[in-house]
Amino acid sequence: MAKKKKLLFPTDRHYKAIQWCINNNIKVAVHPTRAGLKVVIDENGLKSMSPGTYTNNEANDKVWELYLYLYDKYWKI
Repeated sequence: MAKKKKLLFPTDRHYKAIQWCINNNIKVAVHPTRAGLKVVIDENGLKSMSPGTYTNNEANDKVWELYLYLYDKYWKI
């Protein structure tokens, strides 16, 4: 039987990252396809889509991770 992956529970840092990204016109969203879910990053109108597909839980975790990654990447610039 396959081992279930633990769900990511957002922290205050995750919420701060989302707020900062939205205020700076950076959005992360989930896009449904026939094969599964893809994650789309919209940075000031420039959209990029994930090459792979995700399940519902994986896509949710990936969105949280990407907001935190983008916040850490751009916050000090």
